[in-house]
Amino acid sequence: MSNIYTHNTYYQDHLDKNGISLENHYEIGPLEIQLDINYKDFLQFAEDSRHRAITDKEYKPRPFLTDESMRQAVLSQFIGYDAGNTMETNWGIEPEDDAKLKELLGDANFEKMNLVKETSLVRLLQYNPGHGIPLHTDSYNGFMKRFGPGKITRYFVAISPWDWGHFLQVHDNMIHHWDPGYALEIKEGVWHLSGNFGIAPKYTLTVTGYDVND
Repeated sequence: MSNIYTHNTYYQDHLDKNGISLENHYEIGPLEIQLDINYKDFLQFAEDSRHRAITDKEYKPRPFLTDESMRQAVLSQFIGYDAGNTMETNWGIEPEDDAKLKELLGDANFEKMNLVKETSLVRLLQYNPGHGIPLHTDSYNGFMKRFGPGKITRYFVAISPWDWGHFLQVHDNMIHHWDPGYALEIKEGVWHLSGNFGIAPKYTLTVTGYDVND
């Protein structure tokens, strides 16, 4: 048995141990909404503030991850994910950029997502062709450290129009052919991945915040 094959089974063994199978359908229908955005404003923001973006953010083990997230990152490294195929450009860490992204998103869209705007975090992500984020689950550890516990919701929001090779997979659902503003709630603990194997950059938002009904 080759080492490559053995390394590939580590992640599958982890999924099997936790009862995760593509044979079990995950229903996303009720979690989808369409936001009203001008995607060109976001792309212009990206160009105007590129000097403040984090441009070397790859998917890898980091000290502040939960134990489960750390395990997923290590398992991904064994398969072959590294800076060569998981690099992202990330806007929103700086408070002025987070505030501008909230302004571009607009109050009406926060209402559609049922999120408290003031304590939400908005991040604009750019994945160039050949890059993406591998199979993983989200935890809200960083958000809770900053704002405290509560009913936390996270949305994937498509910014750039769907193009060659752009996709999102949420458990057994392949998502593509989106319009800018397509938004999907991705619940904590749900397995998903996203990639760009096309010819143009893929821009998306992650929006994390408290549910207004909490």
